[in-house]
Amino acid sequence: MSRVATQSPSEFESPALQKSHPIRVKPALAYVLAIGLIGPAAIFKGNNLLIWMLAVMLSMGLLGTIMSWLSIRRLSVQRMVPAWGEVGEPMRVRYRVRRLNRWLPSFGLQVSDRIDAGHVRVDHAAWIMHVGPGEQVHADARMVPLRRGRLLLTHIRVATSFPFGLIQRRRSIAQQREVIIYPRRHVLVSSVLRVMGSERLDGPRAGRRRGQGREWYGLRPSAGSDSLRDIAWKVTAHRDELVCIDRAAPSLTRLRVVLDLQTPTNELALSNDRDARLAEEQSIEIAASVMQQFHHEGCEVGLMVPGLLQASTPIRNSSWHLHRLLSRLAELDLDAIRMPWQPDTRHDRAATIVIRPDRTRPMQGLPNALYLTSGQLEDLCVYSSKQGASA
Repeated sequence: MSRVATQSPSEFESPALQKSHPIRVKPALAYVLAIGLIGPAAIFKGNNLLIWMLAVMLSMGLLGTIMSWLSIRRLSVQRMVPAWGEVGEPMRVRYRVRRLNRWLPSFGLQVSDRIDAGHVRVDHAAWIMHVGPGEQVHADARMVPLRRGRLLLTHIRVATSFPFGLIQRRRSIAQQREVIIYPRRHVLVSSVLRVMGSERLDGPRAGRRRGQGREWYGLRPSAGSDSLRDIAWKVTAHRDELVCIDRAAPSLTRLRVVLDLQTPTNELALSNDRDARLAEEQSIEIAASVMQQFHHEGCEVGLMVPGLLQASTPIRNSSWHLHRLLSRLAELDLDAIRMPWQPDTRHDRAATIVIRPDRTRPMQGLPNALYLTSGQLEDLCVYSSKQGASA
């Protein structure tokens, strides 16, 4: 029984065709080469056709220079950026371009920011095909932050090569704006409350609000639909109405994240195949992921950074408080001199998670803390937060 072998179309192509790449030639370079070839022939030979060709090409260059110069003049550009971004996640930056000229439109505008390539990768620049006289147009650019911290945007660059694409004119507009870039956050494996054991350390207790818990909060008149077990019989016996026991709502789980950065970068106890600065960045990512996960679980979270921050962030629960915690992590300067840490014994009741870049070292004043290291990042995290949300 014969068998016919099937091959893909790429297998029939020759190696020369498979490795061929298109040659990219810049229009300005091609224009200069054409002038250099036609110009001497038209001048020395005196051929009318060559002279007309040279005149047309020179007119195109002059017209293109004037039109491109007029297109980027009298433009008002305003940058609109989000309040914060995240490392590795696309960030949309919007530009509002307004044409102030009353009679001449603009064509083929490319708007971008002058940013260091080591801090931000521009995946898609803003491009505007047409802006009419007196009109206003919006365009979006997509950037991906590569480092945490404060991203400083100083200058907006507007470029156009209208009408022939031969000569590109650029214009720089000074406009400063800062964007806080949060550390990369991940979705942690399973339920963090069970993995970390914070409920075991903190323990259930009554809160200061009225709710559906089990602890006593106060007394209230009966609403007519209360259970018999909720009626305060001794108090009711001395009154002419039913009095019920009001229950207190259970308190939220309280967590304190301690990012231990007391050890300088060059003194971390790591293996030779691991980068010390990368280990510190991974510990910051773990701290940000833990705080985000506990916040989404409805817990109260606080932050301490021994070695870099003297003051600790109190334990709270709100969206604004989460952004405050992430902002503090984003602004950590790992090149700063590490400060000695004095343990504070006046901390309120809360579970504690200590995160270190290298290896576990028990901290004074935190006997019941859970310890994590940067090497556990791959074991704790499933995927990035944005991928989890899209899935």
